[in-house]
Amino acid sequence: MQHNEAQMAPQQHAQRIAQMLQEAQYECRADIERVDDPKAQALFETLAEVLGGGVKALNDYRGRTERVWQETGYTTRAGTRPPTVTDMAVDVNASEPPPRLSEVMPQSERQQKPS
Repeated sequence: MQHNEAQMAPQQHAQRIAQMLQEAQYECRADIERVDDPKAQALFETLAEVLGGGVKALNDYRGRTERVWQETGYTTRAGTRPPTVTDMAVDVNASEPPPRLSEVMPQSERQQKPS
């Protein structure tokens, strides 16, 4: 039963995304057997585990099995405001360039170029 995405309930969106993640998880696990590179195999296994976590989170949301999804007043990203810029951000421009590395880091800590 295919619905127009604009008319789908949030739980239906979650189900659709969970199915896509499960397919990607299956492909990752299948690719572990298809490649010989141990690093690629480890990467695919890690990705499969991460995708499995995403599937679990979506299923928990759909089933309201976690406390956070049962509570009222949960704020979504749509209900939040972006952070404001603070004085923690450094403003760098051409009139005040940042100091050279040699001015802020001792020679012993800098990587030396081979002669």
